[in-house]
Amino acid sequence: MSNAHGSIRRTIRSEAERFLATHGFSTPPLPSDQALAARKLVVSQLSLDDLLLKANLPPEDHNKIQAMLDAGERTVAFKRGLHVKKRDWGSLHEVAHEFLPWQRELLYYCPLLWLPSQVQTQFEAEADIFAAEAFFFGGQFHKQAYDGEFGLSNAIELADNVYGTSLHATFTHYVAESPLPRCLLVWKPNGRNGSLGSPVGLELHYYVKSKSFNGHIEPGQMADPDETVSTLFAAPDHGVVSHEMIFVSRSGAELVADAESFSNSYNVFSLISRPVRRPAQFATLKAAKAVS
Repeated sequence: MSNAHGSIRRTIRSEAERFLATHGFSTPPLPSDQALAARKLVVSQLSLDDLLLKANLPPEDHNKIQAMLDAGERTVAFKRGLHVKKRDWGSLHEVAHEFLPWQRELLYYCPLLWLPSQVQTQFEAEADIFAAEAFFFGGQFHKQAYDGEFGLSNAIELADNVYGTSLHATFTHYVAESPLPRCLLVWKPNGRNGSLGSPVGLELHYYVKSKSFNGHIEPGQMADPDETVSTLFAAPDHGVVSHEMIFVSRSGAELVADAESFSNSYNVFSLISRPVRRPAQFATLKAAKAVS
């Protein structure tokens, strides 16, 4: 998604809003099966697993593809056992390939996998943007998401009770579109460290930031076992937990950010404010790796 220029994002939002208006989707949630039906797309009788084998793709490429559109046959195929939320997202992602005019005209004659890799990457990024804008009803999301206290609790409420979207997709959209300088850190378990029976380590997998959040936080660093994110992953029933997160700048200055974290039992999401210099009297030996 980050590969798309701002003007392309605006164009795709307009296209998503046109899709919603054309087919009478006025209020969330957006049912993915109805979105497919609106474009006269049907789910293929064959699983995507079978189709990928016939396509003679390298096995390592199979896990990257969860859904696929056949524009000529007007069918969408899904991988077997796909989680319902991923299937919903895949549905709107494939609708994007069919609905965006510049994609539809090309994909009718040339399957996506036959296109040059850079075009595939661009089309996939555009389809993800379309899916997000359609699920979150374009500009409607801004009116609901940022009218009130900003935080993960609000995003969870939107996901569960308004848009019916996954927490992962909602947190990502919520932070990326935020008018405040905020950053979402996504921690995932990493079993590489530690002996048998030791706690699973948490690794910073990636982050998503708003336009006004400056700086870079190095992915790949491990959380200390006694840090809030680690204890929250071990006991995820605590809901949203407020805490501080400490960083060290490349110049050696210690920085602190207000944070709140939430675990869905297989990831930990940390929403942080922009780190600021920590007063010397509050210095601590615990710090995350460098932030620039």
